[in-house]
Amino acid sequence: MGSIILVVEDNWIAAEIVSTTLGSRGHSVVLATTGRMAMECLSAQSCDLILLDLMLPDIDGAQLVQVLRRLPGGEHIPILAFSAFVSRLEDLRRNGAPFDGYIAKPVEPEDLIRIVEERLAAGALAAKREE
Repeated sequence: MGSIILVVEDNWIAAEIVSTTLGSRGHSVVLATTGRMAMECLSAQSCDLILLDLMLPDIDGAQLVQVLRRLPGGEHIPILAFSAFVSRLEDLRRNGAPFDGYIAKPVEPEDLIRIVEERLAAGALAAKREE
């Protein structure tokens, strides 16, 4: 059975590509097009991973990750930053932003699947160690 992945992306084309790609591997995708929707989704249901665009219409992704980390359960969910601005991804990485990984757009579907599934596997392994 696939994982539940919250995709926070305001670009409908990118969201559709990501949803289709991850869905083809059996993952369930929940789409949020704003930071507010992402917060509501995470408050309403748990997920196994969050793919977070850094440029949203209502909040900066670097700020949103801080908010999501404070929600119940949010501190343990892997969150991957997703952006076409490679320099921004590098800045966040250097400054220790609380992301678990970084994906530059555009990303090839097979690379997206590999990165997401590696992070899901790492998260599952970490959760087992905590038990």
